[in-house]
Amino acid sequence: MERDVQNVILNKAEYEKKYHKKHFWITALVALLASLALSLTAYVALGGFSATIANNGNSFSSGTLLLEEVSNGGTPCLSSPNTIGGITTNINSACAANNFGVASSPGQSPSNITSNTIVLTNTGSLSAATLSLTPSTTCTVTGNPVGTGANSASTGSDTLNFCSKVDIQIEQDTGGAPSCLYGGTIGAACPAAMSNTYNLATLDANGPISLATNVAPSATQTIIINVELDPTATNADQGLTVFEPIV
Repeated sequence: MERDVQNVILNKAEYEKKYHKKHFWITALVALLASLALSLTAYVALGGFSATIANNGNSFSSGTLLLEEVSNGGTPCLSSPNTIGGITTNINSACAANNFGVASSPGQSPSNITSNTIVLTNTGSLSAATLSLTPSTTCTVTGNPVGTGANSASTGSDTLNFCSKVDIQIEQDTGGAPSCLYGGTIGAACPAAMSNTYNLATLDANGPISLATNVAPSATQTIIINVELDPTATNADQGLTVFEPIV
């Protein structure tokens, strides 16, 4: 009887073992089939549907850096021709304004100072990283006869040194806060008495003068340029004209 009971327990345990093993494989097979069915359903659904987005509004535009100059309240001078498709070099070398403010006739006498106000405006759509004045590396002097009668063709002979006889100051006056950029102490107004240390010859050697950084569109910078025929000028400096481009 005892052996029969043991056989029954063993048979039961073996049966349960086989049953659980069989049940595990059945469960796994059902899960696999369900997964395959789900995959087939998703694939069919995606394959049967479609969706499209057409980006017809895609565009890309370049900005502009354009400069306007107004000298002594006169006619604005633009870096561009203000025409569609007209920008090439964006350099205008034909501005009629004279930022030194002295007419060729009658000319200037020693010790007289001429002051000129120049307003520069960023009229482009982009902020200008830097704004500067760059003097020419060559100061040019020519004879400028302004005499009359028998002396109408008379000019001075000091063409080699005349550039050093023209004193200059450049002051930034944006927002009413003067700062002498050339001709005095930076951060203060230029001195009333001009110095021959700062003349057109030394200006050429000084190089570009930085005015401002990150100049926003429509922002302006006001520059004061003072020029003087130095008191040391002699008769040899009469009737001469100096050309000093500043860009």
